[in-house]
Amino acid sequence: MLQRYLLRETLSLYLLGVLLFVGLITFDLLSSLSGAFLRAKTPVGEILLMVGYRVPHTLGIALPLGLVFALLVALARWIRLSELKAAYAAGVPPRTFIGPVVALGLVVGALVLVNEGWVKPITQERFEALQYKIYYGSEPSGVLTERTYTPQGLGVYYAQRIYPPPQGEVGSRLEGIRVVEPGGSVWSAERGVWVSGAWRLENAYRVDPSGKIFQEAEHPLPFPIGVRPKAISYEAMRMTDLHATALADPAAQFPLARRYANAVATVVLAWLAIVIGLSLRESAWAFIAVVGLIFGYYTLFTLSAQFARFDLLGAYGAWLPNLVYGGLALFGTWRLLR
Repeated sequence: MLQRYLLRETLSLYLLGVLLFVGLITFDLLSSLSGAFLRAKTPVGEILLMVGYRVPHTLGIALPLGLVFALLVALARWIRLSELKAAYAAGVPPRTFIGPVVALGLVVGALVLVNEGWVKPITQERFEALQYKIYYGSEPSGVLTERTYTPQGLGVYYAQRIYPPPQGEVGSRLEGIRVVEPGGSVWSAERGVWVSGAWRLENAYRVDPSGKIFQEAEHPLPFPIGVRPKAISYEAMRMTDLHATALADPAAQFPLARRYANAVATVVLAWLAIVIGLSLRESAWAFIAVVGLIFGYYTLFTLSAQFARFDLLGAYGAWLPNLVYGGLALFGTWRLLR
């Protein structure tokens, strides 16, 4: 009975919390792009279109944070009306409330994962194309520059430029190619073609570890199937594409891990929020807890991205906020159940 009561109150506040964070994040987006809009004299229609394309990205943040807000505000009301104290006096243990909230976090986390993996990439690609047009006045060229790939067991692949395939053709054109094989042989070519499962080098030169030079008119080098060159961010890649890219591009491993970490974070945040809420004795502390939880998680979220940038923790850094907050939730649960 009490579990359903808490969930009902939480869900009644959840929409308000999600809308609150959507509004804040959207306002921040418009503020950060206002200079570009004014400089380019962007029509209102395109501005609204950008906001619309950004909604799935915004929801990826608002869905878990809105749950934290709803839980702590609902518990603040219980504390203010002494309902939580009455429940404890009646012999209802704190663990009674933790399980249903974690289950709710799992449901919301599943929604976050679907959004992160399949919904957000579609609109993010359109957002980036429109943003490029506003900034530079033209559509993106699709040309990639200075790309390095390290497919497992195949060595290091580098291309100075990668051009999108011409209309009616399948393979992408490569320029300035260098490939270092695991055995130490180095291939180089001015041009080549990236087709599914291979880089085909034209007029290729190979220097073996002994220093001997060999030349071939055309030489194929194996490359993982499924990896395709795309002039978009990792954030705009669909889950299947990002999985394939991560096999050959180490830089894609952190964004991939972060998608899963963001979904798990919904459960961890909900768990820690209910543990903190059940430990409070005054309602005013609930609002402080909302700010503290969100600020702390954002700090760790940003810090983990910086670690990835300098290759300190690799893809594991994406789990740093969850590990810290999960540890705090576990400790808080232990204290409540003593």
